[in-house]
Amino acid sequence: MTFCWPQENCGKRSTGEIDRISNLPLEIKENILIRLPVKEAVRTCCLSSNWRLAWTSIPELVYENHSISTSGHVRPEELNECTTKMVEFLDKFLSIHDCSIRKFAIVHVKPCFGALNRWLEILSRRGIEEIQITHLPSYYSWEVPPTFWNLHCLREVELIGCIIALPQAFKGFKLLKSLSLAWVDISEADLSNLIASCPLLENLNLIVSKHGMHIRIDAPMLKHLQLRCLRFNQVCLRTPSLVKAILSLRDDLLNHRESNFIHLLDCLPKLEMLYVGGDLTKYLAYGHDPKLSTKFYHLKILHIVFNFACQRQAAVVRQLFHHAPNLQEIIVNESDMGYSFKPEEWTQNTVFEHLKYVKIRNFNNQKSVLSFVAFLLASTPCLEELHFTHEVEDPEFLQKLLQLKRASKKARIRPPIYLQKKES
Repeated sequence: MTFCWPQENCGKRSTGEIDRISNLPLEIKENILIRLPVKEAVRTCCLSSNWRLAWTSIPELVYENHSISTSGHVRPEELNECTTKMVEFLDKFLSIHDCSIRKFAIVHVKPCFGALNRWLEILSRRGIEEIQITHLPSYYSWEVPPTFWNLHCLREVELIGCIIALPQAFKGFKLLKSLSLAWVDISEADLSNLIASCPLLENLNLIVSKHGMHIRIDAPMLKHLQLRCLRFNQVCLRTPSLVKAILSLRDDLLNHRESNFIHLLDCLPKLEMLYVGGDLTKYLAYGHDPKLSTKFYHLKILHIVFNFACQRQAAVVRQLFHHAPNLQEIIVNESDMGYSFKPEEWTQNTVFEHLKYVKIRNFNNQKSVLSFVAFLLASTPCLEELHFTHEVEDPEFLQKLLQLKRASKKARIRPPIYLQKKES
């Protein structure tokens, strides 16, 4: 799509014609312009003389695929040409734009790193509060420049695929509340220092692919954490205000190290939602027998992936069940069904007084599924709904499921979602 910079004196109206658009208040114009692709926002200068300079006060500058192609899709052979057009457009935009810019985002676009550094220099004088630079074409290509660490008004940051090295003079982002880093090349010391230097941080999203990292998150105000990492060394959390945690850790060397189960979960007393995925249950189960001391009175939603074939993982899950007396929703994913469920190991003093919803996903062993569901139905006096996915459609299995006794008169078993048809 070829873009020509709009000319002045276009879009004239005949006399006597009512022009409600031209007389809109400035705040409404800004709301309209923010919702348009940046190039379309600039084109509004053709509407009337009152709109000619309206775009120069847009507080958000978001450049994405739709800024290049109306279809939102750019062919690989067009990437370099589109990058050239983007650089030309944004250079001119920033040279004319004369107000503060609250948000700057480059999304799904191949960037020019030299131009990106130049724009950050300009934005450092515009009171920038939110930066989003995502989906770079190759990992670890862009080295975050020194200018970035002087953007003291930042409140939200999202970076994907870049090199981060904190300067010695970095004093932290004192206003930052949301930080998202994915597939970045950063040392464990710099990662820890960056997080600890954001005293107001409330939302943290980390996807770490660097091997062998010791991940330490020291954030007293943190409320929401999403952590996904591969081949980690150890994870330590000092996040006493955390209410939502999505933790997915994968590592094929887990059996070679001790678990810090107690330290990882016992310091999260305010959790309301917990997702335990990947190999984390395996990690929590390894080492000493798990013995939690914290009661998770606020925990309402628990989503956990574990292997019933591993007795130690099952023990971890039972610990979580026992220490979360106010659970309202449980989602269980079975990672590798391989042994018969033993209800006698689960039923001791296990009653879910407030549990209303149960979802069971990706089970393969019918006998174990039925035993586990029977345990849940007998332990949930307030249960309202139970539904699950099953590997193969089997009417006989469904009939057995519906015959199970229920402690709750309101309990409803929804029809299963089958992943494949049963072969005849």
